Amino acid sequence: MKTKDYLSATTLSKKTAATLESLEKGESEKLIILKNNAPKAVLLSMEYYEALEEEMEDLRLTALALARLQTFDVKEAISHDAMMERFGR
Repeated sequence: MKTKDYLSATTLSKKTAATLESLEKGESEKLIILKNNAPKAVLLSMEYYEALEEEMEDLRLTALALARLQTFDVKEAISHDAMMERFGR
């Protein structure tokens, strides 16, 4: 991490508006908030947070699909045509 990615809790409390504006403008994606020189929290831009959430959901769905492939039995599968006949309009 770069030094500019760290921000003390004291500085954050004094410069909250400027910090939030910096995140909003994309000058920073994330800031690690330090208290007594130890990392205590992370502040993310909304854009970065949404991208992170989307990536985690994609990874969760991929893991689920891979797990289901391990137990997939083609003999028990229902064809697309059968599904359409049963549930189609």
